[in-house]
Amino acid sequence: MSIKRRATDKELRVESGPALMKWRQAQGIPRPLFAKMADFSERKLATYEKALTIPQPVRRPIKETVRLIQALRELADDDATLRDWLERPNPAFGKRPPLKLITDGESDVIWQMVHQIRQGAFS
Repeated sequence: MSIKRRATDKELRVESGPALMKWRQAQGIPRPLFAKMADFSERKLATYEKALTIPQPVRRPIKETVRLIQALRELADDDATLRDWLERPNPAFGKRPPLKLITDGESDVIWQMVHQIRQGAFS
């Protein structure tokens, strides 16, 4: 498989399109949702998922999307809960859905929430 866990951290390295597709499907993330999160069209994502090597210019948004999904999956009960949470208006974000924050380039707000939860700020 071409998605590998680094020995030094929990981060996955995406090395091929088919591996990305396999990982995405295993996480229960539909192509339209991943495409939105990575700021690609579904068609472009389908093209990238067929490529033996992911093109250099798109590796960063794919890597960032994979990392964000991993972090959010740590907090969600299951895949359906995560998908629902991403698309539902959230009072913590001014009633904007988290997916809207991500597509508007404000994923740092989501990362701040993840960090606060990991630190126990909401316990």
